[in-house]
Amino acid sequence: MRKWLKAALFLLPLFCMVAAVNWYVDSYAYLRITYDQIGGQMIGNSMNVAGLEESDFNDRKLLLACLKQQKEAKKLIVAGSSRVMNFEYGMFGTDSFYNTGLSESTIYDLLAVTGILVEENKLPEKMLIGVDAFLFNASHNNDRWKELEEYAVYMEAQLEGADAGGSARPEPMDGSGTAKEPEAPSVSTGTDARKWLSLDYFRYNVTLLPEGKRFDVSYTRDWQTEQYLKHYDGSIAYQRTLREVDVQEVEELTRQSIEEQVVYRMTDFKEIDEESMRLLSALIAYLSDRGVEVILYLPPYSPMMYNYIESAGQYQITFQVEERVKQLAKEQGVPLYGSYDPAGCGLEMTDLYDIYHVKTEKMMDTFYLVN
Repeated sequence: MRKWLKAALFLLPLFCMVAAVNWYVDSYAYLRITYDQIGGQMIGNSMNVAGLEESDFNDRKLLLACLKQQKEAKKLIVAGSSRVMNFEYGMFGTDSFYNTGLSESTIYDLLAVTGILVEENKLPEKMLIGVDAFLFNASHNNDRWKELEEYAVYMEAQLEGADAGGSARPEPMDGSGTAKEPEAPSVSTGTDARKWLSLDYFRYNVTLLPEGKRFDVSYTRDWQTEQYLKHYDGSIAYQRTLREVDVQEVEELTRQSIEEQVVYRMTDFKEIDEESMRLLSALIAYLSDRGVEVILYLPPYSPMMYNYIESAGQYQITFQVEERVKQLAKEQGVPLYGSYDPAGCGLEMTDLYDIYHVKTEKMMDTFYLVN
């Protein structure tokens, strides 16, 4: 008995230290601050959030928490990559708006976002989908979408079921010889009590202590601050250093990228991935069949980058993608706005925060009807 007591007295301080570090740093927002709590402030109290970028936040988990806490469907949903993130509610004349843009988005992120909306019975009246050329470059897909993989798989099942004339694609046959219905996704964005004493979590959190890094956010009603800001409508405001960036710095960054012959997620793009194109087409048809007005949007490149794309043989596929998207829009009977070509909106280098992201005040100029 004494041995057990001594062991317990020896281990207790260690357990306390592990728990204290995990709570204090909480690098993935499991204990002290959760995505559910942040979502509650954004959706329930219309608060904007600062500190997320400094905390290396998971934008997919935050999106899920926010969409689940919304009480009703929105009139307008914006979806796509970071290049649509600064579309704000005020630009479209409605408060019933949410921007679901995700960094490094793939076609599977679009499926996952729609899957959340379907599962939550919150399909909007209109859905604006940003269609970057890299959506169809399978060689540059990433795994970030797997944070919402259950919703992507769920939505793909809905699409396959719709193609077959049913409500959803059956799962593979189980041992009893009966088909199983797709299970409703279940992804946690709240507290995970297992992380209190997780040694793996502790080991990672400890590495952040010397840098003074920890998950920490603050809330404000200001629409812009010194920091990167996530708005309650899902849109973002960049930090002051980007908002006030010198055009010469943007041009220099672009020149460096051109000298290195790099266009974001467009290298090794040999041919359009037909599966990705099929999924986008099926997604549009699914939404349209359910009364959602789908709008496609092509975000423009900067003049310098577009001139390079025009002159570089390996990036001519960009124009093939644009033509295919135009064709898809006509076939599906949905409007197409914008172009990868910046000339159509008069975009200048002074209109960019960096190599690829258009300043907020210029965003609506890029949103013009093509067909």
